[in-house]
Amino acid sequence: MSKGYILIALGQNYINEAALLAATIRKQGDDKPISVLVLAQDIEYAKSLNLFTDIIEFQPVSQFFNLCVQAFEKFGTYPKINLIHYAKYDENIFLDTDVLCQYNANDLWEFLSKRKEPVAMMGHKIDPQWHWATIHEVSAAFGKQVPHTHGGFLYFRKTATEFFNFCDSVAYRYDELNCKRWYRGGMCDEIIFALSHAQFGIDPIEFDDKSIMTFNYTPNMTLPSKLQTHNGKLLNDYIPFIHMYDRTHMKAIFDNIIKGI
Repeated sequence: MSKGYILIALGQNYINEAALLAATIRKQGDDKPISVLVLAQDIEYAKSLNLFTDIIEFQPVSQFFNLCVQAFEKFGTYPKINLIHYAKYDENIFLDTDVLCQYNANDLWEFLSKRKEPVAMMGHKIDPQWHWATIHEVSAAFGKQVPHTHGGFLYFRKTATEFFNFCDSVAYRYDELNCKRWYRGGMCDEIIFALSHAQFGIDPIEFDDKSIMTFNYTPNMTLPSKLQTHNGKLLNDYIPFIHMYDRTHMKAIFDNIIKGI
């Protein structure tokens, strides 16, 4: 079974971020292939960085792309909910490009490979405050309890076709299901993934149940760390991935990882 990472980098700024992530993955001794999805005009630039194993040209694969208006929808939401069509490996970990790797993820890969579910995301099974505290409206319209899912990390197998097909189909019902367009004015991938979790009875992995991803570390921290900043808890194991969606300290954390601080 082949295993590897897949990143979405539609634009050179995102390719540059993906390069930082790839460099930190390699710093931890992880030699799994890293693929990157890019626009046609950026293929040669991505190749020139010599950090990615597979360069994949982004092309829409379903009609839902035609309903996407915002750039965030076209180049963020759309490719994420259709990742299975671009994946090169039997088992894949998708990471947002504003993520860095502070610790080897081999134990995490082994854990995910043994799960019966073909997909895994972080989140909360029940979180009334999620989706701008309107998840109850979505759940009522959908007819099932919809969980909180975090979109910065996604494990999936190439066998998860039903899960992704449902993501693409339910996206047409985004407004009908009371999903909100309150982030950059567009449809969000996280709520679509959450709906597919509910459809197939898959629970997200609670943020502090497994060392997967933490958030927005600051340069004064000793790395690697077990601190799960989502809830301020120290986990039992070092956490492989840091989601730096507040990019203020991203380069400083990257430098600390590469220097081994």
